[in-house]
Amino acid sequence: MPYIHYYYGNGAGKTTAAFGLLLRASAVMDVCAVQFLKDGTSGEVKALEKLGIEVLAVTEGVKFIRSMTVEDRRRITARHNEMLKSVLSGGYGLAVLDELCDAYTNGLADRELVEQLLASPPCELVITGHKPVEEFISHADYVTEFVCHEHPYKHGISARKGIEY
Repeated sequence: MPYIHYYYGNGAGKTTAAFGLLLRASAVMDVCAVQFLKDGTSGEVKALEKLGIEVLAVTEGVKFIRSMTVEDRRRITARHNEMLKSVLSGGYGLAVLDELCDAYTNGLADRELVEQLLASPPCELVITGHKPVEEFISHADYVTEFVCHEHPYKHGISARKGIEY
């Protein structure tokens, strides 16, 4: 029986933890990484692609949600829905749904597709996002909150290539 993992919070490391689990699983099963609201160019994605791990992302025109036009929202939602359908029918053993929570809560993913995924997961799912969303928590078998107690950002230090991205 597949389980659902939900990593949320404002602390750093959700995507990295999810992709760490994905790497471990890739040794024994087919896996897929799906990035919502991201363009697929992060350091983790580059490493996964070098290992031959499938990564689905929007790939172009990703903006902060507050900067999206109606057309941006339509195009990005359509791509997100394609990615959800791929997971629903893809035959994976594990899929990471990075930032699905944020896409879902901002109306950038079809609610029925997400609810179908949560009610009957086709594989082990790892979902990340920022907020504790009841729909995800109530279906999750693992729930982990990431809380930042200290971070170089607080001291004006910019993100470092290979460390934060």
